[in-house]
Amino acid sequence: MKILLLINWKIKYCEQVPDDLQPSDYSCPQEPFWFFKYFDKKPQVDVVDISAPKWIEKVENKIRFHFYQTLKILSKVNKYDLIFVHGSNSAMLLCALKRFFRLKMPPILDVDISSFHQASCSGMIHRLSQYSSKAFDYMIYHTSSQKQYYKDQFSWLSSKSEFVLLGVDYEYWKNKIYPGTKEKNSYIVCVGYRKRDWKTLLEAYDKAKIKEELYLIGNPNIKSENPKVKVLPFIPIEKLMTYIVNSRFSVIPLDDFNYSFAQLTLLQQMALGVPILAADVPAIRDYAKESKGVESYIPYSVENLREKLVGMSMKSETALAKMGEDNITAIKTTLSEQEMAKKIEMICEKTCEGEKRHEKIQTAFVRPAGCGPACVRPARGNGRGGG
Repeated sequence: MKILLLINWKIKYCEQVPDDLQPSDYSCPQEPFWFFKYFDKKPQVDVVDISAPKWIEKVENKIRFHFYQTLKILSKVNKYDLIFVHGSNSAMLLCALKRFFRLKMPPILDVDISSFHQASCSGMIHRLSQYSSKAFDYMIYHTSSQKQYYKDQFSWLSSKSEFVLLGVDYEYWKNKIYPGTKEKNSYIVCVGYRKRDWKTLLEAYDKAKIKEELYLIGNPNIKSENPKVKVLPFIPIEKLMTYIVNSRFSVIPLDDFNYSFAQLTLLQQMALGVPILAADVPAIRDYAKESKGVESYIPYSVENLREKLVGMSMKSETALAKMGEDNITAIKTTLSEQEMAKKIEMICEKTCEGEKRHEKIQTAFVRPAGCGPACVRPARGNGRGGG
C-alpha cells in the first residue's frame, strides 16, 4: 500500500535514524514513519509536514488551515492508494477542492484530533469544516465522547468514523535512561503550557499543606506566593523527562474539554512509570480508566483535589511504585502503539476496499450520451453474459 501522509506538525527529514528524536518527529528511508512500522503489511509512507515559507506560516496560523500542504501534493495525489491525514486542518483545502471540482482522488482517511477546531459549532471555519469533511471516506478519533459532537454537527460522519485509543511505543521509552537527582521524590510535577486549570491546582496545593514541593513546568507566566511552588519555563526534552521520572507523582490538571487533548502528556508519563493524579475530563477519561496507576479528581473542585493530593502524598513508596508498574503494563497492552497500529491498519484496508467497491459500482453502469437517469444501462462486458 502506498500512503500519502499529511501531518499537522513539523518533522526532520533525514537519511539515518536519529537518537534524539521520537519516531513521530522524523522520517527516514530505514523504516516506515511512526506507528506505520508496526503494520503487518509494511506500507510505503511518504510524509508531508506543515513546513512552509514564513509568510505563509503566518497566514496559516491566522486562518488555522495548512493550505500549503495541499499545494505541494495536489499534482501527485493519484500516485497513492490512500491519503492519510493526521489533523483535520491539514485536509480542509484538499477536501474542499475535491468536492467543488469533483476531483478524482484516492480515498481520504482523516484522524480528527481536536473535533474540528476545538468542537466549535458556528462561524466560517466551522462551515468550511462541514463542507470539506463530506469528502472524507473515513475518520478516526481518539476521544470517545467526540461521537456525540459528530452526531450533532457532522451527522454524515457518524456511519464512517471510529474511536481508536491512541497508543505510545514502550519499546522506545524503555530504552531511555534518566539520571537520578538530589531532589528525587521530594516534589510533585505538573507539565504543560495551555488548557491547564492552574487556579484550582494552586488553591488545592496551598490548602493541602503536603510535604512535597510543586514544580510547574512549561508556563513561565504562572504566579504563586507559595515558596514551595517552583515555576520553570520551557526546558529541553531530556531535562523535562528527568524532572518527571524523579518526581513522587505527577498532576495533570486539565480544563474540561470534550475533545482530544493532553493524551500524549498522560501516556508518556505512564510509559515512564510515573504515578499520576489527573482531572476526570473527557479528553483523557478513556485512557485513565485503563490503569490503576492513574487516580482521578473532580475537575474544578478545589476540595476534591486537595483531598486527592493529601491521599497521594500519604501513600507509601511501595504503593506509588505499584501505580507506576500498572501504568507501564497499560502502555504495553491496551495503550500500546502496536495495538493502535493494528486497528488503524484494518481501517486503512477497509477504507481502500470500500473505494474499490465504489469504483466497481460506478463502472458497472454506463450512461449513453444524451440520456438521462432513466436510460442508464449495464456496461457491456468482455466475457459471457456481456450482451
